[in-house]
Amino acid sequence: MIPVGPEDRVDFKTVLGRKDFFRLWLSQAVSLLGDRLTQVALFIFILELAHGSAAAVGVFLACQALPLIIFGPLAGVFVDRWDKRRTMVVCDVVRAVIIAVVPLLGDARLVYVMAFLMATVSTLFNPAIMATTPELLGRREEILVANSLMYSTKFLTDIIGFTLAATIVLAIGVKAAFILDALTFLASAALIMLIQKRFPAPKRKTLDFTGVWEDLGAGIRYHRQNPVVLSLLISFSLGVLAMGGLNTLLLVAVDRLLAVERFWYGYLLAVQGVTMFATTLAIGKWAQKVPRPVLILPGFLVTGLCAVALSVTRDLGLAFVIYAVIGVANSLFLVPSVAWIQEVVPFEFRGRVMALRMMVLNLAAVCSYIITGRLGDTLGVTPAMAGVGLLLVFTAIVSAALPGFRLTPTRQPGSELPSAPG
Repeated sequence: MIPVGPEDRVDFKTVLGRKDFFRLWLSQAVSLLGDRLTQVALFIFILELAHGSAAAVGVFLACQALPLIIFGPLAGVFVDRWDKRRTMVVCDVVRAVIIAVVPLLGDARLVYVMAFLMATVSTLFNPAIMATTPELLGRREEILVANSLMYSTKFLTDIIGFTLAATIVLAIGVKAAFILDALTFLASAALIMLIQKRFPAPKRKTLDFTGVWEDLGAGIRYHRQNPVVLSLLISFSLGVLAMGGLNTLLLVAVDRLLAVERFWYGYLLAVQGVTMFATTLAIGKWAQKVPRPVLILPGFLVTGLCAVALSVTRDLGLAFVIYAVIGVANSLFLVPSVAWIQEVVPFEFRGRVMALRMMVLNLAAVCSYIITGRLGDTLGVTPAMAGVGLLLVFTAIVSAALPGFRLTPTRQPGSELPSAPG
């Protein structure tokens, strides 16, 4: 392995200096702010149309989750077949049209349809952007830094975006907020169109059932052949089964365990968001040469221990500290895992790998929401949350034994990334 010197250090200025990556990053910063606006506006709009029904919100969330479960792997096949830049532009334009139509609807059922369509289009956009990001960089060392920047931007928009969204909705109204979000999608599409690099599929293929099925099978077989990809899929499936349950129980814990007003949940999440933002920046700056398992495994372990601690915590101040630590731990396994996949998966398989991964993890999350919610009601929040924490600790132990985590990454400083075909 080539020794690492000061000249090998990559920083945020390095990756932002890649003009095409800068355009992609800026497009997502604009789009994420719009997403936060829509998230607030949609919940308000649904509640207005459904006369305050909580069940309506549940149906709406299900409509957002189902497309990834149903279409995820198939979407990855098409992402790998199509020009990824063009795919992202078309997806942004279609999402702009969908979100602009929402305020014209007067029936909650039609909004459910639009939510389903919006999520369906996103099943194409999300793997396309994750597959594209490494191709806009110059060296493997830049992948972790780029992902750190992308995720820290997301967490920053979480911190400030919801506050701005509430203010904007109050100032211009719910329906006007949808139009503003549609404009952010169009702005994102325009920025992506400025990207000079092209991402054609490796070769032209006819669009028929046999060819699509073969591509889908090849993507699944690739998971079996690549120990890192398979190990990460197993590890994160277990982790998300626990994390989904933790997210389900956290709000209930504020009411039942801490015995404080529910609005404190928002402040606890804000603290967690701040530490996630700071940690993702730190990972990009100082953890470039750290083997990915050294970051991921402690992330699962510490999150699990924090869940166990929260299950017995009755002090609000201590809860703030634990939430802050959870934010740090979450970042440790989130950012390096995506960067690791981008480092080891070739361009022609990234769409399928990312889409299948998102499908499996989303399915695990939905199962976790349902199971943990029932356990919290039948057993109580304390044992349910302690169980979730122990499952995360178990995830860390199992992950350490998986082949991909035992391998030593062979990332060479200064090595060039393989270019996309064309």
